Amino acid sequence: MKPNIIVTILLLLSIATIRFGREALVANNQAAAMTCVANQSPIGITKENPTYTHPTYYYTHPDLFVPLNQIKRDVDQEKGIFWLKKQIFPSDSLTTGSYVLSFDYLTYVNLTVIDGKGEIAYRRRSGLFRKRYELTPQDGRDHFMLNLKAGTPYTLLLRVKHSKGYTPVYNFHLQTELNYVKKKQRSRIVHAFMEGAIIVLLLYMALAWMVSRYRPYIWIFLFLLSIGMYSVALQNFFVDYFFYNRPQLGWSTVSLFSRFAAISFYLLTIDFLQLRKLHTRYYKVACYIIAAIGLTALFTFVNNFYFVNYKQSNWVNITLGIIHMLYFSNLFISLWKKIDLMQRFLAYGSVFFVTGITAMVYCALTLQEQAIQYVSMLTQFFALCITMLLLIGIRLKLRKNELDYHQSTESIVLERTTELKKANNALYEQQIQLLQKNRYIETLIDEVNHRVKNNLQLLYSLGSLYKTGENHGVQYHQAIQSMQDRIHAMMLVNQLLVYNQNSQLKLKALVIETVNYLRQMHDPEKTVGINIDIEQDWFISTNTSIPLALIITELLTNSYKYAFPKGSISEPVIELRIVKERFMTTMHVADNGVGAAEAVLSTSFGIGLVKDLTRQIKGTVSIQQVRGFQYIFEFNNMI
Repeated sequence: MKPNIIVTILLLLSIATIRFGREALVANNQAAAMTCVANQSPIGITKENPTYTHPTYYYTHPDLFVPLNQIKRDVDQEKGIFWLKKQIFPSDSLTTGSYVLSFDYLTYVNLTVIDGKGEIAYRRRSGLFRKRYELTPQDGRDHFMLNLKAGTPYTLLLRVKHSKGYTPVYNFHLQTELNYVKKKQRSRIVHAFMEGAIIVLLLYMALAWMVSRYRPYIWIFLFLLSIGMYSVALQNFFVDYFFYNRPQLGWSTVSLFSRFAAISFYLLTIDFLQLRKLHTRYYKVACYIIAAIGLTALFTFVNNFYFVNYKQSNWVNITLGIIHMLYFSNLFISLWKKIDLMQRFLAYGSVFFVTGITAMVYCALTLQEQAIQYVSMLTQFFALCITMLLLIGIRLKLRKNELDYHQSTESIVLERTTELKKANNALYEQQIQLLQKNRYIETLIDEVNHRVKNNLQLLYSLGSLYKTGENHGVQYHQAIQSMQDRIHAMMLVNQLLVYNQNSQLKLKALVIETVNYLRQMHDPEKTVGINIDIEQDWFISTNTSIPLALIITELLTNSYKYAFPKGSISEPVIELRIVKERFMTTMHVADNGVGAAEAVLSTSFGIGLVKDLTRQIKGTVSIQQVRGFQYIFEFNNMI
């Protein structure tokens, strides 16, 4: 449904409500006139003599009373105590049964019913300021339940004290219980419908806020909740339930709810219109009015509770209502062209706000205290209209924000897409350049590896030529062989690195290849047993592989050369074990050969080379001679 259609419907509903509401008021007044006690026979009234407070005295002195329409409305009536006397004679056509004597907004009323024999039939107490335990269970704060016999005359004596600052209105109504219940039922149905609508809207706004987290939902929620509490607080059951022993405090809190509703509406206006940016002067005036509402709320509460001057508080309410009307009228007339379509719904809601305040100010000026019976329904009706309009405006605002967000998101996505395309093109060009550089680097590495291999192979071949050349002795050949072993170890590492694309190489493969070569060179008949124990095929770095291969080469070469002279050891064995622990790697190399003297160990070139290579890869070595040689290496983080 389009917003303008909803606004039209609400306006038509308001016009219909005013029209039918006026007719309902006329009908209600006519029905009330028929049950008014003053219509049957004149009511007498007299001011209480402080010396005589018992009802029997006023029953036996009818000369004290004057007709109610002859008494002057002076200041004494607003604070003094008055007695009213009325004779009733239920019609013979009515059966004996329950009757209700009701009244409006009187604070203290004592009822004495005297039958035709001059005996007291009932003595009851009621009133808005009565404590609950002072009331008879079947009575209320605004009515008495009486059991009257048809055809029997009764005299009603009413002691009235009205302490709210207003001139009391003695509109007592006597009707059957059934008619009273029907009358109350109609108003309760209307209140229940309004309160049900308020509860539904409150739940909707709570859920809407939890989903959207849009702050104006909070102000509307507080506004409608305050109006609902204000309407409920005007009902007698609110005081009976929460303030049954302090009813005057309960009636004094009613004005606080209306003030809180007004503050919520001003905060909504500031937030929804972004008034601080839109118009600084109106923003400051709104802040001043909010402060004034808070001060007047405190003043009216103190004035009502401690001084019981509701009439003066009512004039404060009227003044505030006029301020509200002037502010919102000027605000939206001045800013109409500056606000958007969604914000104009707040202006429509303000029209209802001003209209409701105008209606309540009019009722307060004309009906004084009697306006309370219409204020509750008026506030509920206008609050519902205002809330519906504001919810429409907020929904449109959120929808517009959502569309703006999507548009901005799409533009951002387009910009980012363009940037990503440019970045992708740049990355593609960089990838091409990197591929070219990688090919060039691979070519260089291959060339380097090839040259290293060729050079090492050349050195190895030269050693072989020297060995087959002139005879220089056994030591000469052994030195050449040792050099060839070391060169072969480096060749093996280089070969494995090339095979693994110059990254890490496998430790087990390195050890096995090295051992196999040395065995082929020094023990082709395999007379010496080789035990290799490596738990896993770990990877080692290039910085570690060459020194480790050289260490293994030196140790195994020494064992083959010196540990096992011919016929000295029956079962020669060389053991090589590598164990990885948590924080270090241990390598054990041992043989069961004949050993050597300490002097030989200290002057051995191979042992010195092993120690230097161990230090190079940050390790330590210890040498033990237990049935041969045993070398224990400890390396930190080698694997």
